Formats: sequence, structure tokens, C-alpha cells
Amino acid sequence: MALSVGMMSIGGRRPLLTERRREALVFLALVLPNLLLLTVWTYWPFLSSLYLSLTNWNLLRPTRQFIGLANYAAILSSSRFWQVVTNTVLYTAGTLFVRLALSLALAVLLNQSRLVLRALWRLVVFSPHITTSAAMALVWLSVYDPNHGPVEAVFSALGLTFPNVMASTTLALPALIVVGIWKGIGFSTVVFLAALQGVSRELREAAAVDGAGVWRSFWHVSLPAISPVTYFLLVTGVIDSFQTFDLVAVMTGGGPANATELYVFYLYQEAFHYYRVGYASAVAVLFLAVMVGFTWVQTRVARRWVHYGDTP
Repeated sequence: MALSVGMMSIGGRRPLLTERRREALVFLALVLPNLLLLTVWTYWPFLSSLYLSLTNWNLLRPTRQFIGLANYAAILSSSRFWQVVTNTVLYTAGTLFVRLALSLALAVLLNQSRLVLRALWRLVVFSPHITTSAAMALVWLSVYDPNHGPVEAVFSALGLTFPNVMASTTLALPALIVVGIWKGIGFSTVVFLAALQGVSRELREAAAVDGAGVWRSFWHVSLPAISPVTYFLLVTGVIDSFQTFDLVAVMTGGGPANATELYVFYLYQEAFHYYRVGYASAVAVLFLAVMVGFTWVQTRVARRWVHYGDTP
């Protein structure tokens, strides 16, 4: 009798566990814990939300009435929903593109070897990212205070009147956008800075030999080289902006007159303020569909301008 360690072969028989089966078992052993976590915390909640979106369920009632696609029809015909979508798109566009432009400019500045106290300035720029959002929102409320805030003091010194931006239907959303830019600029700057430091020196030197100035070298060499990072920040920035909740909850509560009500806060209000869980679940499913579709479009378009290890 001949024993083969780990394969349990007897004599000349075929082993019970072949190499491929052992690899499959090892793969399952490594993947199964994460798969269970994903099933419990991601797949099952999604399937549950998908089912609830087809029902009329109030949190205060134990019964769930199946109503098909009625929730989706109600959402798409709601003027409040489309105002929320408009607010969210404006907030996303305002925070994302301005933040990326400012972050790239700051990263280029912080990448200069002649900058004094570079490490300190990097810490200062990154600090908003590690600040608690609720605390940061309270600070910005004091900044926007129309009676005793620092901005009001500057306006008073200039002989001007600072409006109550948080109570204005036209100024509240731009004021929220400013806070969103300030909140995310640190992370984007650090990521851009790391990408700029990884740009090949040989490419920059070759551009200089060809007579390219600083601006042309940045535009034609550095910017294409960091395009994967730009794409990453663009995708994650859109998702992050669409998921904004804490700033709205603390600073405006969606007001005035729903002028700052964003998508996730709208979902929260429907589920836990009005207790319309079925309706809120339909809002969540639509949110997922929009995010998946937008990411797919970005992936298709990115093939034209994102360069992985090559030059355009």
C-alpha cells in the first residue's frame, strides 16, 4: 500500500483529489468568507430592496401589498423627484469639475521642489478629508452665519450686506457646493500629487529637448500620463457626490423649499420620515441603475483619452 500525502491514493488507483480539485478547494476556502459577507451585506439587501420596490409597505404596518411597477410610475411622474435629480446633477457637476481643476493646480504647486515647507502644506491641504463631515458642516454653518460669521464681518468691513445664504433658494445650493469642494479637495490633491511624482522624467526631458515649454510639456506629457488617475477620480467623484447625505442633513435639511434636497437625502426622507419603504426602495433601485449606466458610459468614453503606460 502506497500513501500519497494530500492525495490519499492507494496502490495504483487514481487519487481522490487531483491537482485541479485541490486548487478549487483552496480557492473556495479563500473566497467563501468574502462571498458570504457580500451575500449578507450586498446581494441579499439588493434583492430585498428590489422586491420591496414592487410593494406598498409602510414601516408602521406589518403587511406588504404587491403593486408591481406603481412605485416607479409614481417616482417618474413626481415633480419633487425631478427637482431632486436636478439638484443632484448641479451639485455633482459643481463640486466635481471645480474640485478636480483646483486639486490638479494644487498638486502641481505642491510638486515643486522649491516650495518652502512642502510637507506642512500637504498636511494642510489633506486635512479636510480626515475631518468629520458633521463637525465640518457645523463649522461652515458658522462661517455662513449672516449675523456673526467671518464672511459677514468681511462684507461689513466693505460696507456690504451679507445675505442669509442658507435661507435662500438660489444661494443655498451654491453654498453647499463650496463646502463639497472644500471637503473633497484634499484627497484629490494627494492622489494627483502621487501621480505627478510617477511621471517619467525621461519623457519630460525629451519634451524639453524638443523645445516644449513648461505648459506644453505639462499638457502633452504629464496630463496624458496621469489620465488613469484622472479617470479614477472622475468615477469615484461622481459616485461620492451622488451619495452626499451628511452635509444636507446637518446644514439645510433639504431646504429651503427643497432647493438643496439631494438624491440620497430624498431616499432617506421617503423611507424614515414618511415611512414609504416601497417607494424609497424603488428610488434606491433607480439610483443603482443610473450609477451602473453612468459608469458604463464613462468606461466606454475613457478608451479615447485614458492611456495606460502608453502615450497618445
